[in-house]
Amino acid sequence: MVFPWGNSALVTGATGGVGQAICEQFLKYGIEDLAVVDLSAKEPSIVGKWRQKYSNTSITYFSVDVSCQDDLQRCYETFVKGIKSLDIVVNCAGIFNENHPRKMVEVNLCGTIGSTLLAMEYMRVNGAKGRGGVVVNISSIAGILPMSRAPTYSATKHAIVAFTRSLALGHNDKGIRFLTLCPGGVLTPLLLSMKFLDLKTIELFKIFKTFRIQ
Repeated sequence: MVFPWGNSALVTGATGGVGQAICEQFLKYGIEDLAVVDLSAKEPSIVGKWRQKYSNTSITYFSVDVSCQDDLQRCYETFVKGIKSLDIVVNCAGIFNENHPRKMVEVNLCGTIGSTLLAMEYMRVNGAKGRGGVVVNISSIAGILPMSRAPTYSATKHAIVAFTRSLALGHNDKGIRFLTLCPGGVLTPLLLSMKFLDLKTIELFKIFKTFRIQ
């Protein structure tokens, strides 16, 4: 099967939750080259399983802290050297811990911005190898509705929506589409590890019961 939207994809936050599910769909539909980007220094076991199951796809794992622009730059440079063109980027890396607001901004927002700008550099039709493409930035329902117990997380997700919509309005001449996804509650390790402001565990589970899990 030929993947209809391009030959190559790069996914951040790729070995857990939504990012992992996205990678598995790319592989299922026949992507030729896949960059699996995540924080773990050791390659996660799921990557090896993918290589065994999808032997026709070239899968490369990159250990990257998305809040570090130098890490991202090296990842993009290495991946793009070995492919025809960069066609799809999905920015899914994120954390949720209201006790560390600065780190959340650096990972969720700055990481998404940094990766998107690099994607634009390699995708734009007048770039070195670019032929256009699509950038998908994963936001959240918290990027549309406020979360009183998670103001910083909500702020980062609102900012991702605004950033992506702004690019979509002003940069369509580069042959790149910019999309934002705002899923509701998804039962992932991120959801289970959430740290809210001044919220005890028992209160947290009361909130989870009101979520419509997708």
